Amino acid sequence: MDTPTIAEYYKEKDPMKRRKLLKKSIEAGEEPEENQIRQELWEIRYQDKSDSGQGGRSDGYLGMWMAMEFEKNSANRLFGIKSARKSLQKQIDKLKLKEMSEKSELHAQLLFREWYHAVVLYLQLSQTDRNYSSYLLGLVSMKEEDLNNKIKNDIYKTAIALPEQIKMTEELDVITRAAKAVYRDFFPDDDAI
Repeated sequence: MDTPTIAEYYKEKDPMKRRKLLKKSIEAGEEPEENQIRQELWEIRYQDKSDSGQGGRSDGYLGMWMAMEFEKNSANRLFGIKSARKSLQKQIDKLKLKEMSEKSELHAQLLFREWYHAVVLYLQLSQTDRNYSSYLLGLVSMKEEDLNNKIKNDIYKTAIALPEQIKMTEELDVITRAAKAVYRDFFPDDDAI
């Protein structure tokens, strides 16, 4: 069971606010082993500075998701699988997915929670983004059902079909598992995944 501060940490979207919540939990002496791993994961996930110039951090997990989004379209082309594998392996190495999942069972559990958080964040951003949730260059909004179907389709193609297509199911396993869990939690009446 999470402490109230850690529960808030997993709800927060902003990297710097997440860092403050984690620091608060560490200073309170809560879950020292877990918080050490959370700190390690935070440093890996948000290692790059944001391009906004406001001192924020770029989300490496969302960057990985977007790379997978791009590669799901290119993997169908000639030489696309090899290129997709190479591109995604760079991201996997940068984000230390294998290393973190193999350190300990607790590392693997908290890595999963971070990826769950990232997929939820992607889903929430998709639901609120005007360009994503509309037709005709943002002029006509999608019905909720159409938007949900688009999100479901994207989750499936990105996190489940792509890893199988490019034969990287093991390397991308934590992302696939997190995406399936988010899908089940957000769309409980849909058993497609």
